[in-house]
Amino acid sequence: MAFTIMKQLYPSPSSSGDHTDPSWAMRNVYIAATGSDWVSFSTEDEANTKAAELSGSDSSGRKYIVKDKSCV
Repeated sequence: MAFTIMKQLYPSPSSSGDHTDPSWAMRNVYIAATGSDWVSFSTEDEANTKAAELSGSDSSGRKYIVKDKSCV
């Protein structure tokens, strides 16, 4: 089984600092992304460790969760 990390979607501020994303983006929505941090993990423990690392280094307070890749 493979696991992946999903990050909490945060609205993007415009150049004026106002949030211009739709209202649904303000809810607890999680998205999968691509890149070196978003590889598949063979165990849930490995994925949880990486999610904790990402969460600890994200100054925005965004949350990261682990999902079974077959559900994403």
